[in-house]
Amino acid sequence: MGETESNGLGNAVLGGGPAGLTAAWTLVRRGQPGTVLEADGTVGGIAKTIEFEGYRFDLGGHRFYTKISMVEQIWREVLGEDLLIRPRLSRIYYKSKFFQYPIDP
Repeated sequence: MGETESNGLGNAVLGGGPAGLTAAWTLVRRGQPGTVLEADGTVGGIAKTIEFEGYRFDLGGHRFYTKISMVEQIWREVLGEDLLIRPRLSRIYYKSKFFQYPIDP
């Protein structure tokens, strides 16, 4: 997801999750044409909430984490005051043990 492919007429960004949206935003900032192709019909990837029969379900984590300062700056610029910063402690519980997330060897 989030890959780009040049087709001679612009760029196709495959996937409308955070990575694909970051790639598309980068293209726009560089004055490049492009189209985001998302199979689901709505952007967000697994970082979105869907509604079904009046109930809301989170498909995946809604935490944004990156070690790449340029990517973080893009999302700060796009979301502005809507970007909420919270302390995080994410862990994976597997076979009676907790592992840090993102995984740290």
